[in-house]
Amino acid sequence: MALPRSPSPEPEKAPLKTVLFVEDEVSTLRFYSAGLRGLHEFKFLLAENGQQALDALKANNVDVVVTDLNMPVMDGFTLITRLTAKYPSIPVLVVSGLPEPKAGQDALNLGAIRILTKPPRLSVLMEEIRAAAQRKAEGLVKGISLGSLLQLLNWEQKTCTLTVRSNGRVGMVYLRQGEVVSAAYREHEGIVAAYEILAWDHPEIEFVEACRMDRIIDLPVAELLMNVAMITDQATRAHGASEKEKGNS
Repeated sequence: MALPRSPSPEPEKAPLKTVLFVEDEVSTLRFYSAGLRGLHEFKFLLAENGQQALDALKANNVDVVVTDLNMPVMDGFTLITRLTAKYPSIPVLVVSGLPEPKAGQDALNLGAIRILTKPPRLSVLMEEIRAAAQRKAEGLVKGISLGSLLQLLNWEQKTCTLTVRSNGRVGMVYLRQGEVVSAAYREHEGIVAAYEILAWDHPEIEFVEACRMDRIIDLPVAELLMNVAMITDQATRAHGASEKEKGNS
């Protein structure tokens, strides 16, 4: 008698990618939300100007940005400049109604990868978003601690931007000639963000060989890593003492 076959485990679904739409016309944002439902592998974030977009980027892992150019508060040109400096691995698509050819060329010169005329054909926009999301960073590092990688980059005097991911968290570390000059994680910037990111376990690290951030961290890499080790050790001891007290109570 044949034994009943156990059901095959369902394959794990790939995590959804995120596309951020930046557009000051609410009707256009609704048009994107309704018309691009065929992008089943994406989730959407919406922002009405460049400043809202930067705020969203601090709190979310974004794979593609689609932006207009003519917006209040912070226009698309300024946004692309900030993205190129702080998030150089995120591809930027521009959808704009500005008729001047120079406007599109200026956006490309600032770091956009494609210019589409408003209103775009939805099928074309979906293809461009999928293609942009498949772009690979210049390098991907797994199985090595961030501290060890920073030591290697320091010895090689590399200039680059690192995107560090661990357990759903995303942080940025910026190096110029092998020295950490800045870091960012959510609302934290500088040394506080660097200490936070350096303590993460099993990070996945992408890098591009560019750094456009000003220096706000002055500690040498060796001292930075030593401070992180001390902070981590103190936190471990404090946690151990707390657990011991709970056990004695």
